[in-house]
Amino acid sequence: MRLRRLQIESFKNLKDLDIDFDEASPFTVLVGENGAGKSNLIEALTLIFRNIDLDVDAPFSYEIEYHCRDRTVRVYAKEGRVPRFWASEPRQRDMHELSRKTFMSEDSESRPNYRPAFIFGYYSGPNQRLADLYEKHRERFYTWIIKARNKRSSHVQDANSLRRLFYAQNLHGQFALLAFFVSSGEGAERDRKFLREHLQIEGLDSVLFALKRPPWKGNSGDSRFWNAEGEVRDFLSRLYEAALMPMRMSRRMPVDLTKTPSIENLYLFLPGADALKRVYQTYSDQYAFFTALESTHLSKLLGEVRTRVRMTPAGGGGPVTYRDLSEGEQQLLLVLGLLKFTARDEALFLLDEPDTHLNPAWSTQYLDFLSHFIQLRSRNDSCHIVMTTHDPLVFSGLERSQVRIFRRGTDGIAICDVPDQDPRGMGVAAILTSDLFRLRTTLDKETQEDLDRQRVLAMSNMSPEVRRELGELNKKLSGKGFSHTVRDPLYELFLKAWTEREDPEWREAVQLSPTDITNRERLAATIVADLRNSI
Repeated sequence: MRLRRLQIESFKNLKDLDIDFDEASPFTVLVGENGAGKSNLIEALTLIFRNIDLDVDAPFSYEIEYHCRDRTVRVYAKEGRVPRFWASEPRQRDMHELSRKTFMSEDSESRPNYRPAFIFGYYSGPNQRLADLYEKHRERFYTWIIKARNKRSSHVQDANSLRRLFYAQNLHGQFALLAFFVSSGEGAERDRKFLREHLQIEGLDSVLFALKRPPWKGNSGDSRFWNAEGEVRDFLSRLYEAALMPMRMSRRMPVDLTKTPSIENLYLFLPGADALKRVYQTYSDQYAFFTALESTHLSKLLGEVRTRVRMTPAGGGGPVTYRDLSEGEQQLLLVLGLLKFTARDEALFLLDEPDTHLNPAWSTQYLDFLSHFIQLRSRNDSCHIVMTTHDPLVFSGLERSQVRIFRRGTDGIAICDVPDQDPRGMGVAAILTSDLFRLRTTLDKETQEDLDRQRVLAMSNMSPEVRRELGELNKKLSGKGFSHTVRDPLYELFLKAWTEREDPEWREAVQLSPTDITNRERLAATIVADLRNSI
């Protein structure tokens, strides 16, 4: 799955938006100021594929083209109408129109022929706007897995085909961590090596599943688990058999400030990785195991999971709980773990600020981390990650074709541009002052004001007062590593002309507008041309 092009007629502040994607790259990174439209694009892509997968009318007018299963696919849609579909045959160029039924068809393994098999969404903030778009898929998946097998629809071969849109939540990070320790083989050892090297996690110490009486009442099913049925009953039964001395007790749990009812709880304790592996061995793969873990959460049976891991000596040694890990470690585990279990063929990952808690060392390696887990589990050309970020370290190694800049026009409408230069090789300071972020300077305000004043004074007529003030500034700035000496006479002429002709408002701005940047470049070129003609 690789996006090629998207046109949106009107969605929030995305008006007549036309964006091309670099089909050769698995990454498209969206940068720009807050409120410019980055998250709106993530939301728009989610809505497009959500409505397509639910087989309902288009949420707004758009045209999208993408590559999927060696086919080029194009979808035309008018708001409130059924989209129209075109596609080429595998590895062919000519396209033909498809019927709605053909477009929605799946192969013998329940994989869509013309659609991405999976849409993975994540937002690091508290806003539920993006999460709400995934609720319909979550509901129909839950409705299916809680049913007894003899009550399930026979035409559904894979439960995950009901949830082709998956939204990541904080609890999934703990599920992902557990799944890292259950499989064997070369790939599993690479995963655990990654945990040791980057998160200093040596192994699994223990897991406690705290179950609670659910709000629903069942009439049949397993009485040990409040008459649960379906996938959750199967998983809990296996967990119960592997647990050390299952314990049932009641405790008061706060509902609000005035209500703390007594609720029956069941505690299932696994004393180590071997016990967890015995549960895992009944599942076909890590993805199936992860799905079973999640069924306890979806069924409202899971109160909490208390995972303890052993740290390497470099990480302090000894056992720590998942909650003791830093926000950055939990966030990295969540995103990478879910990539690990969902990065199948033809997947689209929509990540809204997934790097908010990362340290600089991890920021510089973040896209490598993502690529590592995708490439190990899918064809290199079958996944596409579209992510937003405010961290220049994250995309400092990319080419300009892999980055899109969002900014607001004077009317508030989103404008999407390709950077003027490749971020790769620019360095963070240059990225921040380029068209990617348009900062006038990377220095603190006071130091920059002193430098501006120093330059103005140095190009002025040297009265005693000016010499005195300039001397004080030179002394102050020399302690910060700045020199006021201009060794090149030609550059001194440039500075003098620039100081005389620059717009004073440029010196006051924190962030330059695109017009300011253009005007500054024109002024510099004009001064250089004047100097060249005078030589």
